[in-house]
Amino acid sequence: MRDILSCAMKSLARKRLRTALTIGSITIGVVLVVIVSLISNAGKTAVNSELESLGISGLSISTNSSADANGESGITEETLNLIRSTSNVETAMPLMIEYSLTTLRETQANTLICGIDAGAKQAISLTLKHGRLISKGDVQSASSVCVVDEALAESAYGRENITGKTIRLQIGGSQEEFEIIGIAEAGSTLLQSLGEFIPSMVYIPYSTMQAMTGCSTFDQVAVRVDSAADVSLTEATILSRLERVTDTHGYFRTDNLSTQRDKLGNLLDIVTLVLTAISGISLVVSGLGIMTIMMVSVSERTREIGIKKAIGASRSRILWEFLTEAVVISLFGSLVGIAVGSGIGLIGMQVFGFSVPIAWTDFLYLILFTVCLGVVFGVYPAIKAARLKPVDALRQE
Repeated sequence: MRDILSCAMKSLARKRLRTALTIGSITIGVVLVVIVSLISNAGKTAVNSELESLGISGLSISTNSSADANGESGITEETLNLIRSTSNVETAMPLMIEYSLTTLRETQANTLICGIDAGAKQAISLTLKHGRLISKGDVQSASSVCVVDEALAESAYGRENITGKTIRLQIGGSQEEFEIIGIAEAGSTLLQSLGEFIPSMVYIPYSTMQAMTGCSTFDQVAVRVDSAADVSLTEATILSRLERVTDTHGYFRTDNLSTQRDKLGNLLDIVTLVLTAISGISLVVSGLGIMTIMMVSVSERTREIGIKKAIGASRSRILWEFLTEAVVISLFGSLVGIAVGSGIGLIGMQVFGFSVPIAWTDFLYLILFTVCLGVVFGVYPAIKAARLKPVDALRQE
């Protein structure tokens, strides 16, 4: 085997430029596959991070109809306490939502106002940048305080930290001034680039929103399940307890947001696979290049093959020499392509601020695929060389 490898390397070395160009074509194909794969994985990581920051994880519990048997609509305090007492429930936070117009300084903006509890940081992954979050005291006293996102602060004051300023919120037909006690992260450029489709967020105590709207119940409850627990099982347990205690059926609705996020992740995986397959077409084109070069090599070395066969070289020996050349070209091209593609991808992710773990096992599969591609496209020229008869080969000039 060492002799075969040595002969293959010497044959490739004779035509350095041609060998380098063939390896280069493989390299370009591998670079495209690596870059597309890294970009797709970075995009998936960014989207999942955004969904997590918006609270799209765990469970959301709401009601199907406008009122239950007692004439009450929404989720009551008793229902909230029942959810909180369910095993594997880490946090359960009441949530009230109203889409309204806000005035900050002289800037008016369409804003999503969320009535939340003091446990918002754990339930919806609210990331604080300045000031403080809503406390239990704020909820108990129904204080007129709020936390706004950094995008709203930037649009009105040109800076992030505007704690201590006041903002006018229109809730339930009335307008009231609120003191800004904290600034929350608005999300990455992925969400900010959506502009008017993603409104600015303002968070106030849910008790304050109840007082302004005259509603004693909640729109929904955001539930974060213990990381070691089965979310679907916990979902079924909560729904069963609620229906048993309230003696209702079909009134409460649970949405497994983790499952929905996973479905989106599966969709992104399919998109990644399609993009990778499209970029992999360049590898197939490179494989055709290997076949062309190998066919030319067989034609050029016909007399050499005849001499080798005349002095005792077997068909398998000739076959393996040419296959080894194809494998060496594919292997070198894939290794260089992975090095270049990874370098470009890592630099690009650092420039744009993305962070994505690199799955080195995927690169191993890519190397194996490229080598197999080289074998597939190199086997016909190798068979053609092995079948040459010594007498016919020696007649060639």
